[in-house]
Amino acid sequence: MKLLIFTTRFAPENVGTARYVELLAGGLARRGGLDLKVLAPAYGRAHPEDAGLGYPVERIPGGHCSFIPWRYWRTRVALSRVVAQWRPDVVWAANGMATRVAGTLLDELTMPLIGTVYGTDVARRLPGRTPWTWLESVPQRRFYTGARRLLAITRFTQEVLVGKGVDPEKVQVVYMGVETPRGMEETLRQAPHRHPEWLDRPLLLTVGRLVKQKGHHLLLQAMRQVVDRVPRVLHLIVGDGPERPALARQIEELGLAENVLLLGKVSEEMLRDCYALAWAFVLTSHEVRSYVEGMGLVFLEAASWGVPSVGTRHGGIPEAILDGQTGFLVDSAQPTQLATRLEYLLESRERCRQLGLAAQIHVAANFNVERMAAQSEAQLREVVG
Repeated sequence: MKLLIFTTRFAPENVGTARYVELLAGGLARRGGLDLKVLAPAYGRAHPEDAGLGYPVERIPGGHCSFIPWRYWRTRVALSRVVAQWRPDVVWAANGMATRVAGTLLDELTMPLIGTVYGTDVARRLPGRTPWTWLESVPQRRFYTGARRLLAITRFTQEVLVGKGVDPEKVQVVYMGVETPRGMEETLRQAPHRHPEWLDRPLLLTVGRLVKQKGHHLLLQAMRQVVDRVPRVLHLIVGDGPERPALARQIEELGLAENVLLLGKVSEEMLRDCYALAWAFVLTSHEVRSYVEGMGLVFLEAASWGVPSVGTRHGGIPEAILDGQTGFLVDSAQPTQLATRLEYLLESRERCRQLGLAAQIHVAANFNVERMAAQSEAQLREVVG
């Protein structure tokens, strides 16, 4: 069976949708039995790293340009060309924009179609909240109508889809999966030697784009209270984005410069070291202008390192964190509640380890990439018949 996975977000982008597609394609390729190709954007340079992925990737020049109408045009032309030349048996649109691009080509895409749905792609565009998102909603709705199967990454996303009028018979839940970190034991041994300045401090970690919907500003409010109780705490914030200047000002205004570090984008080795040394992970996503967190892949990645998480009761996050067992859930509008949970964790390294072990076991059993690939392939073969 020839499967074309079409996406407008892919490596080297380090965002959840791009990571999902990489994990999905890799998992399906390792299972064998499929002739698989990924059609993804080029990012303004050659991509020699594609040779080591274990499956072919065809890059779209201009597929990630900043001018969105041009991005739509270039990806549409590329999808039409590859489908005509390669003749796949199934096309899988693996992110929101991919479903919209495919939705403009339904007359050409006569093979079975599958789409992955996250959350924001539905919440913001069915119906569209602005003239532009309303325009985008037309091909997206067409794709949802024409697709044989829509795979929601959480029950939350499934409920949103069905609530928007999508046929519930074609919507199935397949949870995102993560891999066991490669070289984990070696990183756990070496990270303390690379960062001795962190060893005598309780370490909190946040990983995510610096955008309003990730709620970093709410987290900093809680951190002011945490520092009063745990003066030695160190909070590492990994990621970059438009909110960085405002967050830097907030850190200064709250007197948190000695306790909160904005690390920006970091190397893969540095990120692994952060997970290896963290006592707990925290991210306070909340809804902003219909942006929602479908799940939050970073919670699963933290758990795979044995790190417990504190997250918000928002979107699909409660499906990733078992409250009181693998971490804690809090209300995003309650900084004091968040501070209390963080203080409770930071009181005891052993408590963090126990919750982290439970998180690791939970993710290995329910959110591993092999399980995601197996369930995805089962859905694929059911669609093809």
